[in-house]
Amino acid sequence: MSVSYAQNKNFEAQDNPCKENFVVDPNNPTDHVCHNLIKNNTAGTLKLLWKRFDVLVPAGWEPTVCDNVNCYATFVTSCPEEYVNEILKGKTMLADMHIYDGGIPGKEAEVTLRIFEKEDTTSYINVNYLFNKESVGTKNQQRNISLRMYPNPAQNSFQVDFNTGISKIEILNVVGNKALSYKAETSKSYDISMLEDGIYFVKFITTEDKTLRTVKLIKRSIRS
Repeated sequence: MSVSYAQNKNFEAQDNPCKENFVVDPNNPTDHVCHNLIKNNTAGTLKLLWKRFDVLVPAGWEPTVCDNVNCYATFVTSCPEEYVNEILKGKTMLADMHIYDGGIPGKEAEVTLRIFEKEDTTSYINVNYLFNKESVGTKNQQRNISLRMYPNPAQNSFQVDFNTGISKIEILNVVGNKALSYKAETSKSYDISMLEDGIYFVKFITTEDKTLRTVKLIKRSIRS
């Protein structure tokens, strides 16, 4: 069996793209995984981090990453620096991409994982993960969407400015459960006064029912 690699001089991916095809059962929502490994090609120890880019993720499907340290919630799109993956000479880092299908058939997903060295962010590889999709998209339809959310931290509301392409905004709590949902309107103020103080995640969903971006939001009331 031949194996293809995406590589630079220091590390390489076992499969790129990593493909996983499946049939969705509406009565049995399932988590699917594209298993991948990153190999250290140096004579020393590498410290690797990653960043997840949701190129094409339909609403109701949720991508998650598992590495050598942890399996992260879907709203975690970057590896925390305190959980850096230390890979010894000749050893590998787990780079698994999971997709929870939500029992929603007839969809496909494409996710990119950028893997880079902690001490040299210019040394990286992009690994593509395809779920029920045969080829990597040549055009990113989301690249022309500009987005600004403010203020952050916010007291009772926040505002979103965007130019095009966003249909819905969802507020998730720290365990990934949906707390609020809004129809997206540019330059509109979104009320969060009913939320308790703490950390939340704002998910921006495009008119094509794809997750464009997930941004951390801090809700902080005025202290007396």
